This record gives sequence, structure tokens and C-alpha cells, in this order.
Amino acid sequence: MKKLAAILLTLALIFAFASCGAKNNETTTAEDTSAAETTGEITTEAATEAKETESVTDISETSAEEQTTQEEKSKIPQTDEEILAAYTKVMNKAKNDKAGFTLSEWQELPSDPGSRVISKGNTLVGAALNVANNFMTSEEDAKAKPTVYEKGGDMAAFPIRNTPYGCTLKDTSALKSIKCEELSNGNVKITLVLKDEMNPEPAPAGSGNSPSNTGKVITPLSKSEIDEKLNGGIVSAVAKDINYSLLFHDVTSTVVYNPETDEIVSLNQTTRVTVSGSGKIAGMEIVVDKQELVNNKEITNLKY
Repeated sequence: MKKLAAILLTLALIFAFASCGAKNNETTTAEDTSAAETTGEITTEAATEAKETESVTDISETSAEEQTTQEEKSKIPQTDEEILAAYTKVMNKAKNDKAGFTLSEWQELPSDPGSRVISKGNTLVGAALNVANNFMTSEEDAKAKPTVYEKGGDMAAFPIRNTPYGCTLKDTSALKSIKCEELSNGNVKITLVLKDEMNPEPAPAGSGNSPSNTGKVITPLSKSEIDEKLNGGIVSAVAKDINYSLLFHDVTSTVVYNPETDEIVSLNQTTRVTVSGSGKIAGMEIVVDKQELVNNKEITNLKY
């Protein structure tokens, strides 16, 4: 039983760590037209000029309306660079102001055929993953008992650690997509999706920035930190020849904010990781071709 418990614990650590590490309007007017008077009536030529003047005025008014519309739209970032800059601005403001907030974070280990493929050791790995579920928080529990951070408190994990900034990504080529839309209540919603990245690392302590693009937007699970755990204590005694990779894909961050104040209304981040690897657990070979892991963070009730 002790041996089996060690095996399950080892596998639980391998997979549970992967899921838990990551939660002036101007109207142009026409010039006055002097009408020639003959027998008290406007001449045909003058009438023509009057119509032209009216036409010019109509066009000018239309142009003014279009200009106003364009000015209103200009309040909303348009290009990818402008949208990313707006996202960065509101994230940095929240962290710099040390806003209070409520955090709900939960994890998922999908088990459908498209999310889990195991070539060797299916029974053992399946059992271990069931144990790993015990290390995770369900969405229901996360929202029932959220973590409340008081204003002026610790912002270390909002949402990237080891940096005073809320976002350090500047390169839009690292994005799979980014879009911005104005909501019916006047707030602005920005959604960005990062391109896939293998084994991204968070910002090292004291560095102020991450070496990976993923780590410039979220705090990814650190493979180097997992390796330290796998190479020590009971884990290293039971697990041998462990080789694995963490593919972060479709990492999504969605922020809703007030464009007048740049204060965040809500922030939702979903981190998806594909774990694959092989090794020997107590002499038994295992090959995990694919195991999907999903971590969700929901931040609300921000207080500036």
C-alpha cells in the first residue's frame, strides 16, 4: 500500500502541479450669397447660388456629424498596438494603485478522448489523475469561497509575479488574436489570445520581467520549479527518467474596464496546458501523449 501510495503521489504531483500553478465639433458654413433683386424677386442666377449654398451647408453638417462619430470612436483603441497599449495601461494602473479585488480560481482535468491520450500505463496514470483531482478546486467551491484581497495589500500575483507591472508584453506578433469592443453600458472589453508557447517561464525573482511572452501576461507554471520537486524527496526515489513538456496554448485574458477612469471592472484569464511525457514509476513505464489541464481565474469587485 505504501508503494502504491508513493506511485499515486508522484503522478499526482506531476499533473496537479501543472494545473494548480497556474488563476471639438466644427461646422463649416457657406459664405453669404448676395442676391440680385429684379422686380422684388430673386433672379434665376441668385436662386441657383442659394441652392448651391444650401447644398454645401448640408454637406458640411454631414461632415461634422461624421467627424463627431469618428472622435467618439477614437476613444476606443483601434489597431492591435493601441489595444495592447490600452490593456497594459489598465493592468498597470490596477497593480500600481494596489486595488482591492476578489479572486476565484479553479482547475479542470478534462478526461475526454480529445483531452487525454495515454500510450502506456493507462490504468496507473488514470488512477493517479483521479487522485490529482483532489488537489484541485472546483468552480463551484472557488466561487463559494473566493479569496479577498484588501486595497493596498499584496498585488504580487496580479496577474504576473515578480514584477511591479500588470502586463509587460509589447510585441503584438506574440498574439494569436486581440480585439476591443464597446459594451452597451459604455465600458470597454479587450480580449487577447496568446500564441502557443512551449515551457514558458514566469519572471524570475528580482528580474522584473519574464523571458517568455506567456509570462508577460500571466504567471505560467514553471517547469524549472516542477523539476526541483521531481528531483527531491520521495518523488525522486520513485520516479525515474521523467521527461515531459508543457505546451501553453490558447491562453486567454479578457478585461472589462471603464474608459473614463481606466479602472478594471473584471478580469478573466484561462490558461490551457497540454502535458506530454514519459518515465518510469517504481519500475513501471508510462507514456502520456496528451493530458489537457485548464486553470481559470476570475477577478471581480475591484476597489481603487
